[in-house]
Amino acid sequence: MTYVISDLHGYPVERFQKVLDTVGFCKDDRLYVLGDCIDRGSDGLKLIRFIMTQPNITLLLGNHEAMLLDNRLLFEGDRIPCASELYGERRKAYSIWVSNGGYSTMDAIQQYTSAQVKYMLDFLERCPLYKEIEVDGKSYILTHSGLGDFDKDKALSDYSRYDLIWTRPSLETSYYDDGRIVIFGHTPTVLYGSMYKGAPVFTDTWIDIDVGAGLGLSPMLLRLDDMKKFYF
Repeated sequence: MTYVISDLHGYPVERFQKVLDTVGFCKDDRLYVLGDCIDRGSDGLKLIRFIMTQPNITLLLGNHEAMLLDNRLLFEGDRIPCASELYGERRKAYSIWVSNGGYSTMDAIQQYTSAQVKYMLDFLERCPLYKEIEVDGKSYILTHSGLGDFDKDKALSDYSRYDLIWTRPSLETSYYDDGRIVIFGHTPTVLYGSMYKGAPVFTDTWIDIDVGAGLGLSPMLLRLDDMKKFYF
């Protein structure tokens, strides 16, 4: 079985593991986490460390992991510098991150050794921006935020990092007509209208599975084999 989930945003790792046990997730199954494990909640780094131990779970880079990587230099000294010690691009990257919920991750990271932090950051550096998969004869593209600046004749490798982790598809105008379904998170579905609160958005060419865990709602695990939804 193949599962996808996105935007856990520090969701308690023990509850996440319990859900996997409940659905019978096993070594023959595959789970794709479409980014944004960290920030806002307190267990983001624990989620990443759990994923790192699971050979059948793949983490795609989300914009929150990218913001952490953009601030990597903060964690390479003996102490984390304060904002007043940062200048130029480093201060800009820091400001963007903390204004998007980065404080919880910054607090959590201090419980780990320098070697452990480096190990996690090196892992995140290797996380892919997209995956192409096939399930039950159907083709899917997995990204964090969809396909910005979409062109059906453009190779996935030609999309920028911004296109894949920061864009927000429009319910009215975004249509990916290359024969594959694009699955992503990043945009809480409630932003498309109150009727989508806590539920995924399905269109003819894309599926948004960010059902709002970062806003305090329950995450959702989607099984692609039969499109069954599992709520935590």
